[in-house]
Amino acid sequence: MAELLTIAIAKEYKRRASQLPADGLQDIGKRRELRMELQHRCGLTELQALNIINGFHVLDYIAIEERKARENESRE
Repeated sequence: MAELLTIAIAKEYKRRASQLPADGLQDIGKRRELRMELQHRCGLTELQALNIINGFHVLDYIAIEERKARENESRE
């Protein structure tokens, strides 16, 4: 089961991405591996994980994932 995306997780991946060569923010090499790791860790789409690593729409994605978690809890 995937972890719930949190601000701490997003910051961790943004920090790790900032230590990589810029490569024009392309999804290649170590940046791609990092994106895939986040994607699998939190059950995100490729675009969501890439945007989080690049620092875009982070709070929106956290809100989406929190809402999904609440909806899933109410179904159980």
